Amino acid sequence: MFTAIFRDQVGYLAACTVTALVLAGAAWVLARRLGAAHGGWWSGLAFTLTGVLGVTFMDAGRASGECVLNHRFAEPFHTTQGLWNLAMTVPVGFLALMAVRRPLPALVGVVVLPLGIEFTQATVDGLGRVCDSSDAEMNILGGLVGWTVAAIVLTARRTVVWRAGLKGALIASLAFLVLGTGVARPMLAYTNVDGTGLSAADPEQKRAMEAAVRKAFGDRYTMGRVYAQPCTGAPCTNIVSILLSRGKDHPQEFGNGTLSWPDKRHLNVVLEDGDRLTVMGYPVAGAKAPTRAQDAYRVAESYARQRYPWVADADVRRTSPVGEKARQGWVTRWRWTHNGVLMPRMLDVQVDRAGRIAQIDVTLGPSRVDLARARIGARQAEEAVREEVTARLRRNGNADAAFEVKALKLKAVSQDGVWTPQWLVQVTDDVRPAPDDTAQEPYSGDRYRVNALSGEVFDYDTAD
Repeated sequence: MFTAIFRDQVGYLAACTVTALVLAGAAWVLARRLGAAHGGWWSGLAFTLTGVLGVTFMDAGRASGECVLNHRFAEPFHTTQGLWNLAMTVPVGFLALMAVRRPLPALVGVVVLPLGIEFTQATVDGLGRVCDSSDAEMNILGGLVGWTVAAIVLTARRTVVWRAGLKGALIASLAFLVLGTGVARPMLAYTNVDGTGLSAADPEQKRAMEAAVRKAFGDRYTMGRVYAQPCTGAPCTNIVSILLSRGKDHPQEFGNGTLSWPDKRHLNVVLEDGDRLTVMGYPVAGAKAPTRAQDAYRVAESYARQRYPWVADADVRRTSPVGEKARQGWVTRWRWTHNGVLMPRMLDVQVDRAGRIAQIDVTLGPSRVDLARARIGARQAEEAVREEVTARLRRNGNADAAFEVKALKLKAVSQDGVWTPQWLVQVTDDVRPAPDDTAQEPYSGDRYRVNALSGEVFDYDTAD
């Protein structure tokens, strides 16, 4: 799992390590100059904190203004992600008390730090990631474990004064409590869920993932570890797996796949990410390296007819470049429409510059459904989303942020088991041409759905 997370982050991790070493040295020098004792512990604390923050904000992006509240408090203890979150803050709690030698101020810091991290991830653009109560829970527990170990060590040595810093700790606790309830809490929207982390997939889920990958690629790849991850704000689960080449010459290369569960309707597989060609690309018999979109279409069509022959009756076939000057190849999209509404069935196939399959995105579903006539038009859908986004930005303190709203296409979406027409609406933070209105997923910005019967606004990924 961790190889998958950090594979493309070698440069970033190296920079974090160098920064942590520099700050550790600076902390030691500063402690010496100020005549503070325990300079070595301060140095270790600076190094560890930098590492934790660096890993936490890796791949950060736009803030959502939302936090996930997981009601299953025991769930993170059974997930790899949860145990990792616990383990990485144990040194922070230990070193904080060893450096400060004041138990109560260190305890306040151990609790406030994870909460501050989650709040930052939810509200600060550029540092945005998923704000999850399970992450904060495990980070705090990890810090408390480290703090407890340090307290035992210092108590045994009789070098700790338990009442030291009591007044300052109480004042700080009260201040953070007021800020949290009066300022931070109103700035966030909350999603209540039962389970958010990765856990080991059960045998039935593993078999489903293996069958889906075999359908797409035969027996070319082997399966690595398979995990289950609950969807956020929707009653579903995603099965996540690593795909490995059967060849032994390139053990460092792999892909990844995601399958929706329990419906098994949506499969996404990334074999090559970026413009670097690897052994993971899936070869298509008779295919040559494409030089233009038409060549890539022929490769994608040959693959699709072998693996998903139902593409033959698609209403829309369109091939477009991926990346500047098609550096990452071309993607071909097959779509079905009925009475001007985009149907649930979809297929995307990306062909790399060598003529191999780099990525696929398959959505199984009906190619035709009968829908009630839409009552909400494109402009009304845009206005509904504009109001929703404005409200979220106001909660985040970004009321003056500029953004563009574009209704892309009416799509048949299953809502509470009923097919309804819904507008796909794209929100971007600057003025750019709207993506292809037959695309399954817009390329940038945030996505929303607007029920074309009721006008209700939903996040894009909260359908059945």
